[in-house]
Amino acid sequence: MEKQPFITDGQMLQRQPDMVFSHIDDEVVMMSIEAGEYYGLNPVASRIWELLEKPHTFGRLIDLLMLEFDIDEATCQNDVMNFLHQLMDKGLVITMNEN
Repeated sequence: MEKQPFITDGQMLQRQPDMVFSHIDDEVVMMSIEAGEYYGLNPVASRIWELLEKPHTFGRLIDLLMLEFDIDEATCQNDVMNFLHQLMDKGLVITMNEN
């Protein structure tokens, strides 16, 4: 398994703007037309998806999530980074140049 690159605090991230998705209760269901796959996100993952409607740095994303959820910074960074790598591998989140 290939090691994922580290996402820096200043790395800009945004969800893929062409994704088709819908809110169902407090979860998001998405469809990748290119891949022909459906994805379901739990409430925390759905919140990350919502926040990534607009570009955010990884550091800002962590700050926002820590304000909303009872989680320590190290766990938040690790869990969000792993989740973002999954989304990036599927082409659901894009990165932009650092400032």
